[in-house]
Amino acid sequence: MPERTVSAAFAVVAGMLAICSACTITRNVQLYPDNDAARALGPLNGSIVGHGNLNGTITLIMPNGEILNGRYSIGAGSGEGMADSVGPHGTTAHCEFMNNNFNGHAHGACRMSDGSTYRMQY
Repeated sequence: MPERTVSAAFAVVAGMLAICSACTITRNVQLYPDNDAARALGPLNGSIVGHGNLNGTITLIMPNGEILNGRYSIGAGSGEGMADSVGPHGTTAHCEFMNNNFNGHAHGACRMSDGSTYRMQY
């Protein structure tokens, strides 16, 4: 491939990455019960909002209406991600997941402060 073609292709890809780093992307998060404590609560829903550069905010909604808010980040090369959130009544969630950096979908696990564990997908 001629050098000029390679340079032009690189410029296009770099431009696309620069544009996407400013994108805001929202994904729905589903948490599925993985132990007895979680089964007693049932499935949970929430969302992540990406603010570019592989980080953003996470919101989880508990069955009692408590809303947990926090942050997440994803490793650029590895796709390994972590999220932590807390609610006004002291409930916390810690999630670890693998994000597919090409399509933006992920799977992982979350542990709540009450000991319930969930499988996570978005």
